[in-house]
Amino acid sequence: MKLIDKYLPRWDFAKCNQILLNNKEIPENSIMNHVDFGKSRIIRFLFFLRGLSTKKLNFDKALRAGFILLDQNKSEIVLGLIAQPWKLKGNIIHTTPSGFSEFDQSDFIKAAWNFRYEKKQDGLYLTTETRIHCTSKNAHKKFSIYWSFIGFFSGVIRNAMLKIIKSELSKDLV
Repeated sequence: MKLIDKYLPRWDFAKCNQILLNNKEIPENSIMNHVDFGKSRIIRFLFFLRGLSTKKLNFDKALRAGFILLDQNKSEIVLGLIAQPWKLKGNIIHTTPSGFSEFDQSDFIKAAWNFRYEKKQDGLYLTTETRIHCTSKNAHKKFSIYWSFIGFFSGVIRNAMLKIIKSELSKDLV
């Protein structure tokens, strides 16, 4: 069972992205805390367009912005977010992992986002999955409109993040 299943077993929207790594063994998850996703021009540009800071784009910054660390083990890290992303400031609800699980206020989304290492026959993969659960029909309608504009760019960002992580992990192999 994936850790993300524990926090968002049912969802309305989901997107997975994956990359084959050069590593043979699962690296330490601590690498995620140090990777600067701002190395990607496209990520910086898309964050700039959204009015977000483009300096030191890493997990620590995501946690300060309202994401919470829901759980982690040797092969997976799960972040969570409760918000109304269709609003300019996002109306982010700051909470705890148990608060995330229990939250059911109408007109919000709960997002779970993981990074997971998975060994397959042809090598070690890093997958990121984003799941969105809408807490009401109204939230589903609003998020559907929001996602129709943002979904593609969200995928571009996730793919760029995976490439940066792969590059950082490859440095450690040399």
